[in-house]
Amino acid sequence: PRRTGDALRALHAAMRSSPASARSPAVKEQAQGTVLKVLTSFKSSEIEQAVNSLDRNGVDLLMKYIYKGFEKPTENSSAILLQWHEKVRVWCSGGSATLRRVLVSAVAR
Repeated sequence: PRRTGDALRALHAAMRSSPASARSPAVKEQAQGTVLKVLTSFKSSEIEQAVNSLDRNGVDLLMKYIYKGFEKPTENSSAILLQWHEKVRVWCSGGSATLRRVLVSAVAR
């Protein structure tokens, strides 16, 4: 049985090791796969705590991974990613510009 803290530690580790500046598409895809696996390991009741455990940069990166996950859905991933998206949106309602930064960076690619 998985302990709640294991998924949270895995999320933080995946976010810290994100290859944001990597040029290799293979490296980026591997990281996306890892983050998606971590995100889908959370129970619905744990997602809000996980989002709240991240700082602004972590939430920005998380949202980028969520949108990337929507681009290449796997079985049941869209439903889980929608739950993560909702929790990030709620987190952003406190005045964060995360959604705007993520969308602007996607357009600028």
